[in-house]
Amino acid sequence: MKPVTQPRRDLEIVKTALLAEGLRIAEGLSELLLEMSGGQLSVHEYPTTGGLTLVLDEGVHVNAPFDEWYCAQATTELLQEDGHLVLRDRDRTIAVRSVLPLPGFLGALDSEGAPVEDVAMSHADRVRLSPIVGCAYNCGFCDLGDRAYERRSAARLIRALRVAEADEALPVRHVLISGGSPRSAHYDEFIEICEQVIRSTPLPVGVMMSPMVGRLDVIDRLVDSGVESFAINIELYSTDASRSALKGKFLTARRYLEATLLRAVDRLGSGGRVRSLIIPGLEGPEETLAGVEYLAALGCDPVLSPFRPAQGTALVGLRPPSAATLLDVLDESRSIVSRHGVALGPACGPCQHNTLSFPWDLRASSAVNGSSARARL
Repeated sequence: MKPVTQPRRDLEIVKTALLAEGLRIAEGLSELLLEMSGGQLSVHEYPTTGGLTLVLDEGVHVNAPFDEWYCAQATTELLQEDGHLVLRDRDRTIAVRSVLPLPGFLGALDSEGAPVEDVAMSHADRVRLSPIVGCAYNCGFCDLGDRAYERRSAARLIRALRVAEADEALPVRHVLISGGSPRSAHYDEFIEICEQVIRSTPLPVGVMMSPMVGRLDVIDRLVDSGVESFAINIELYSTDASRSALKGKFLTARRYLEATLLRAVDRLGSGGRVRSLIIPGLEGPEETLAGVEYLAALGCDPVLSPFRPAQGTALVGLRPPSAATLLDVLDESRSIVSRHGVALGPACGPCQHNTLSFPWDLRASSAVNGSSARARL
């Protein structure tokens, strides 16, 4: 007998609540989860990835925080019922199909004896590689700006990638080069590292980066190297919120955002291979939606990444947006992207784990990241 699946709106309501509030873990269940996971439930290495990554019906992925201050009054509980994990709120019970493990390379060293997790971390089916530890900028919502600024070599990233490619605990299907932004003096070095990583693996490689000041050639060079996708993030749309939270990044890189996105869409097309992240919760919903409109009109996929306060940041005490607000933003954003012929990103179901999007938001014709090996150029 085919198992009954949950209505899509119920899945949207529960995932949105988890993104906004996190979850409560039923008494006694933490011990079982720790036993299942090998002794560690989460790695708090980035504000939107600390938590349990749950897989629900229809391939819905959600990263649910459980040990942050704002989770104390979460309306959704993770518990065991008849031997199965479920999520329960006031009105519904949702089956948890699986809890994704942490990568198997935590604590491992690469072939030269360097810690792998210093430059690599896997989430769902993607491994993220970080050429820059720390950041050239210091945005209020991000914890990278307070870390010491250090560059990592292409050789070290590729060694870490080899370990991640062989990981059986959390197999990876594609790669994202991301992390902190390089200083302008290191632009060429960053581009060269990306080129070497892209050419080193048969896996599709995307690059998430801030616009480079005066350097549109970064798009052409990475496309010519075989890059699969770009994430060039606006983060906030309104001037006031951008000045407050993005600080120097708004005053410098923002001036090059539109031209960089347009060059990327021109080179890769508007079929899900160019996206830009915007953060609901750090400006009014109407301003976020204006940003979605702006991005969609440029031909790129907007990505709704709800704000989470993180330890060590200026905004640690700011409460995340409510679930009701996020649902409204989701519904309105769907109307906007439909008018412009784009979709809510990212164009990969598992990579939606920390975004306000769902597998049914993916365009039918999209080439989902990791669905096939990148053609070698």
